[in-house]
Parts: sequence; structure tokens; C-alpha cells
Amino acid sequence: MKKSLIAMAMAAAIAAPAANANVVIYGKVHVSIDHVESESSDARWAVSSNSSRIGFKGTEDLGNGLSLIWKAETGYDFADGGAWSSSGRNAYIGLTGDWGTFLYGNHDTALKMSTAKLDIFSDTIADYDESIDFDDERWGQNIMYISPNMNGLTFAVNGAVHAGDGPEEDLFQSYSLAAMYSNNGLYLSAAYEFEDDSDSDDDETNWRLGAGYDMNNVHVGFVYEDTDQESDNSSDGYLWQLSGSYTFGNNKRSKVYAVYVDTDNDIKNHDLSGDDQKGFSVGMIHKF
Repeated sequence: MKKSLIAMAMAAAIAAPAANANVVIYGKVHVSIDHVESESSDARWAVSSNSSRIGFKGTEDLGNGLSLIWKAETGYDFADGGAWSSSGRNAYIGLTGDWGTFLYGNHDTALKMSTAKLDIFSDTIADYDESIDFDDERWGQNIMYISPNMNGLTFAVNGAVHAGDGPEEDLFQSYSLAAMYSNNGLYLSAAYEFEDDSDSDDDETNWRLGAGYDMNNVHVGFVYEDTDQESDNSSDGYLWQLSGSYTFGNNKRSKVYAVYVDTDNDIKNHDLSGDDQKGFSVGMIHKF
């Protein structure tokens, strides 16, 4: 009887620290069968792992309404089984409270956050980063502040620290700002981003506006971006996307989808060099 009690006491002692750690394991498996063709290259088939990931995150209550937060997320290639297949996903540590959230590490920029919910085809072949060339990024050496929700209004600002060769380097050579409003199905956002590239003198400036509305199962969204690269006028442009969706069935962690995209690029001096592209994709997604 004494041995049993001792064993139970040891098990409780081991379990207690794990429970207090508040660590959550999460992830997303997203794999698709794609067929893509363009004017400049042959048609191709592919089985693609689309930003599949696994992550760990946690919180620690520090008292007086203050909590420490952290996240460590990395990619996993479910198409070929490659573990830790991509770097650059969100990984940070920070503090959060009634005053907002402060974090540093690797994180989405405020510009990317401002219209993330309007990218309804995210991580598919119709993702607006690929089909329209919007400039969504994560920055390393990132310091960020996100305000609390104030009657639907939220602000976010972040700056990236670039390791320099001399004392003249500023704290933030690149920075991003965003304001987001969400209330009763209406979503509005405005963002500005300046990215400094001291190695190539290819500084980039982006302005972005977003608007969306959700009513029952219907979603409509609009995103507009003005992009300007200081040393490469051929990459300047005005980008926009109008999108809509209708959701039916139960909202679950798993889904099957089909997407068709046809890109008619009339801007001959843009990054895509006037290359029209089209394709279709059938995919499966599971979140855990």
C-alpha cells in the first residue's frame, strides 16, 4: 500500500510542472494536387505541401494582469516528408496585458496582419501573394507592439533591427504600421511599410487598404496596394483584388477544396513580365 501511495505521489509531482507550463501543441496539414501552366514555361503537375506547419506556444501568468507569451513554429513538408522544411515562421517571446502586447523575434509585419483575414485563398495557388504579387512578409529581429481592442479598433507597429557595420546604424531600418477596425461584420484596415535594403539600395515602400464584410455565410473583400521600389521602377505598381466566398456545411477542422485561378497580367514591366498564368488545384486541410 505504501509503494502505491509513493508511486501516485511521484506521478502527481511530475504532472504538476507540465500542467503549469501551459504549453499548446498545434499545427496545420495542407497538401494539394496542382496543375499550373504559363506562357513562359511548360505545364506541370505537382503534389504540394502548402505552408504545412507544427508549432508550440505557451503563456505564463506573472500576476497583476501580466502574462509572458511565446511561440515556436516551423514548417513540415508533407509532400516529401521533410521535417523542419522551412524557416522564417513566427517564433517569438513577449509580454501581454490590458495595455496590449509587446513581443520580439520573428513575426508577421503589421502590413501583412492588416489584410490577413481578407486573403481567403491563403496558401493555395490563388493566394494573393502569388497571383497578384502582394508583398506579405515576416521579419526577423522584429520588435512589435499590438494595442488592445478599443471598441473594434486595433493598432500594430513593428520595426526590424538590421545588424550594421558601424555605430551609425539606426535601431529600425525597416518598419511597418497598421490600423484595423472590426465591428458587426465590417472590417477596415490601412497600413504603411518601409523596408530598407542597405546591401542593394533597393528600398521598398508599400501602402495598403483593406475592406471586408461578413453577413451570415457570405464574405466579400477588397485589398488595394501601392508599391514603390526606389532603385527599380519596373517593380512599381498598383495592385488590387476583389474577392468573395460563400461557406456551407459545418465549420470543422478538416476540409476538402478545389480552386481554379487565371491570371491575365497586362502590366508588362511588372515582376511577372507580362506572363499570363493559370491552373487548378485540389487540396485537403486539417488543423490540430
